[in-house]
Formats: sequence, structure tokens, C-alpha cells
Amino acid sequence: MNKGKYPTEESQVSLFLSFFTGEKGGDWATQRLIERDAEDENLASTPGEWRWITLKQIRDRFKKDFKALASEDVARTKIKFARMKGTDISSYNSIFDTYGEESEFGDAALLEFYQDGLPPKLREAVGRTYPKWDDFEEYKERAVELHLEWLKERERQGCWKTTSTSKSSPGPSQGRTVASVNALMGPGANSSFNLPPKLTPDERDQLRKAGACFVCRQTGHMSNECPTFPRTSSQNTSRTFPSRAIRTAETASPPPVTVAQASSSRNTIKEISDMVNRVKGLEGEEKEQATVYLKDVMSKLDF
Repeated sequence: MNKGKYPTEESQVSLFLSFFTGEKGGDWATQRLIERDAEDENLASTPGEWRWITLKQIRDRFKKDFKALASEDVARTKIKFARMKGTDISSYNSIFDTYGEESEFGDAALLEFYQDGLPPKLREAVGRTYPKWDDFEEYKERAVELHLEWLKERERQGCWKTTSTSKSSPGPSQGRTVASVNALMGPGANSSFNLPPKLTPDERDQLRKAGACFVCRQTGHMSNECPTFPRTSSQNTSRTFPSRAIRTAETASPPPVTVAQASSSRNTIKEISDMVNRVKGLEGEEKEQATVYLKDVMSKLDF
């Protein structure tokens, strides 16, 4: 400030106040000028009662008054636009705890803004409680209680689902695999289905030489044409085999098959037949996953 041009405190204060415009700033400067004029009238009798006489004092008054105004505006804005994000009700409540009193909103207004920021389902749940809340603080307490109950219930359900899933086979596609296996087994299926051990190299060689089926151990056909295992018409017609293999199968003597082996083979074939039929009834990704699982089963059975 050019003190040569504005040598007195009065001129400096007048210059400072002249910069204030707008509704709030202009009103504040006008009020200060009114106070100054009133004090000038009483200067002779009560000079010690001046509220401010220097530029520093008017600046301090400005900082004090406008800090309060800005703080109130910020508080009101925070309250009006507060929204609960996700499941964090603590942060949401802290907005009202921090700015509620400073905003100078009444209890009814705070309650209305608080309800607007809650998730619709939580707001409806609090509204159904009885008896009705007495004030804003009691409403907040009920909202917190109901929200915590919901979180605990969701956690219990999540633990149950995790435990159920962990009992199935591990792997990145664990959930889809379990769904596919369940779809294959279906109601009434034998849940204790166990794959028989793979044929040893000697057993495979013996059946191959005899021209016998790897599935039912009978002659006259190969495992890919086994009559006990369902095949689509395209699969049956698209594959042909040399007559030499059939003639060999007709003339060679089959290896001995025990009653236990025959019974186990029939049970296994029936299990797989049921699974194939269930695959046909599936659709989309579930069918794809079930098909992959079924192919794995068939490979382990040397189909």
C-alpha cells in the first residue's frame, strides 16, 4: 500500500473496504462502514470503545468473519451431498458428526439429508422398525445396527459357500467344474462313482491281440463301437475299420473274464451312459464344461 497516498489509518481502512463487492462481501464492508460512522459520532465522549481503529484490526476482523462464513457453507455442502459409498457406514456417519453442528441445520433437516444418502434397501429397513425413532441420533443408531446385521449375515453365507466349494477338486475353474459334475450326476445318480484302474500294458496287449473290446472285454467289436455305450449316429457311421480286424476278432479266443470284472464293467458303462444322456440335456457353457469332464472320464477308462 502506498502510505504516501494513504497516510492515515482511516484512508487505509476505506481503501481496504472499497475492494469488497458482491452480496456477502459488499454487505460486510457496508456494515463495517456503518460501525465506523457510529463510532466517529461517539469519538469525543468514548474514544476507548472503538471496535477497530487500524488497518490490522480490520484485517483481523475480516479473517474472523469470513472464516466462519466459509466454514458454514462448506459444512452445508458436505451434508447436502453426502452419500453412503459401498458398505462403509462409518465414514458416512462421520460426515454428519463432523459438519452437522457447524452447518446449523436443524434435527429434522439433518435426518432428511441422512435418509437421502442411505442405500434404498437400508432406508426401507429402518423405516419398518418399531417403535418409531425419537430423533436423528436414534435413527442413525438403528441404521448402523441393521447394517451390521446385514454384513454378518452376508459373511455367514459367504463362509458357507466357500466351505462347500473347497470340498470339490481344486483349480482355477473349480466352480464351473463342480457345476458340470453336479449336472452330469443329477438326481438319482450314483455319487460314489469310482473309475476302475487303467489297463496294464500286458492286459491291453492281450485284448488287442484277441480283438476284444476294452470296455466290455467281448469280441466282435472294438471299444469305440461297443453296443453297451451310446454313440451318436454320426460317430457310428463315420468310422470304419478294416475287415481284417473283425475277422481276427471272430477267430481269436477271448481272454478269461471273471464275474466281478464283468459286473464292474457293466456298472461303469451304465454310469457313463447316464452321464452322456445328461450332457445332451445341458446347454451353453455348462454343457461345454460337462463335455470336457466326460472326455476326461472316458480317457481314464481307455475309451
